[in-house]
Amino acid sequence: MPITPLALLAAMMFSLPLAARADGVPVHVLVEDAASPWSDRNGVGMANDLVRAAFAAAGAPATLDVVPYARCKALVLNGAAPSCLSMSAAPELQGKVRFADQPLFSVTPHFYSARSKEANKLRSLDGLRPGMRVGIVFGYEYPPAVTALAGRGVALETARSEVINLKKLAAGRLDLAVLMTDDLRSVDLVERQAGVKGVLRAFTGPAMGSFIGFSTSNPEGERQRRLFNTGFKTISDNGERQQIEARWRLRCARFCPE
Repeated sequence: MPITPLALLAAMMFSLPLAARADGVPVHVLVEDAASPWSDRNGVGMANDLVRAAFAAAGAPATLDVVPYARCKALVLNGAAPSCLSMSAAPELQGKVRFADQPLFSVTPHFYSARSKEANKLRSLDGLRPGMRVGIVFGYEYPPAVTALAGRGVALETARSEVINLKKLAAGRLDLAVLMTDDLRSVDLVERQAGVKGVLRAFTGPAMGSFIGFSTSNPEGERQRRLFNTGFKTISDNGERQQIEARWRLRCARFCPE
């Protein structure tokens, strides 16, 4: 029996991986509310633009729901939501969250101290003593050396944003504050967002990838992951990703508010 063109087209469509199908079914993604210029409380940010563009390129319009990062992470971990951004590798995510093939951007941890004689001696995490206080953001993923500080008697104090932690550091309420930055969200930008004086960058840690993460227990998670991977490759190959990044570099050349 001869194969008609229509039957051949149908067979080709069903042989494609799910990620390659532009099915038009919308996706819902949770995004962080306090990480400008990657993602802010109004749903505006470079990471948000990249995610929208990637899903659009895969034929799936994306709706972004803005929530505090700790909630974003918790809902993906327990399977109540299919995806969250931006996430980095951490032991508690193993087996529960699967990352996209490529990071949205990479972040570098910078460790800030106060401009006191004692604080100026801090050149690594090894210099921290029991009872000292380190400011981190609630729910964020950090290098293992940071999370291990609690086992040494160092207090890890959480806040909703790095800007808040810089202000606490300047007020003498912390001994060290950790800032996660990249070329767009530079240390200078976060300093200006905080509007503080009397703090200095003591040392820097290794870079970490920052991804959109997908729940392994939510039935929509794997579909979203495949769609995103396909779309992100498309916008990387056709130059749209680079155009989005360039627009944000220009936008933040002077100042991006928190």
